[in-house]
Amino acid sequence: MPEEKEDKGFKVIDRRGREEEPRQGEAQPKSPQEEMHEGGAKEGNQSPPAGVQNEKGSAREEASALGVPRFLDLVQSLQVGAMAGLGLLQGPDGKRSPVDLPAAKDAIDLLGILQEKTKGNLTKEEEEVLREGLYHLRMGYMAMINAPPAGRKTEGEKR
Repeated sequence: MPEEKEDKGFKVIDRRGREEEPRQGEAQPKSPQEEMHEGGAKEGNQSPPAGVQNEKGSAREEASALGVPRFLDLVQSLQVGAMAGLGLLQGPDGKRSPVDLPAAKDAIDLLGILQEKTKGNLTKEEEEVLREGLYHLRMGYMAMINAPPAGRKTEGEKR
């Protein structure tokens, strides 16, 4: 006698790319922006979702703390890496990070490539943060390269 097998598993239905009305009693999936907006509204935060303009006409970007990375997060990550390589960061113990000029140069060069490849595709804020940060990092790098080595006197100093 053939045994009837009971199907105790689950059924997967791929609905990607379909523009169907949800069935009665079935909740319509929400976009991450809608979920963020609803989550903020529940907590008393009445700011509009990303890409939606508020009454003053400025667009709010998504917060990276909610797990949605932004372009500026990438830029800031590279900037912090360059600052660490230049020895500009202070650790929790109060000591500065060791100078690593090749690592700082690599991070600065990556920011330069990013600036070149994204030209014309950035918001004003993104463009300004990238431009200003890159300028200051390049100046800091040049100052470190041109600085006399520690412990050596320069020609103008008395012994």
